[in-house]
Amino acid sequence: MTKFVPITRYSRCKRSSGTVIKCPKCNELANIYHLCWSALMCQSCKKMIDKYDYLIEKNKYSKQ
Repeated sequence: MTKFVPITRYSRCKRSSGTVIKCPKCNELANIYHLCWSALMCQSCKKMIDKYDYLIEKNKYSKQ
């Protein structure tokens, strides 16, 4: 089972293979390739959600 942690200003993602993020409202998963955005519209629930409200897949570079 993959663990998700909140996105912080120190979060990173791989540009070549991407990183999985999870919507905090509907728990839908999405693949992203960069974090150069301030908010995204969830493709499932159609809500505009701030970047720091999303959850990102925990990896070896995560602080938590």
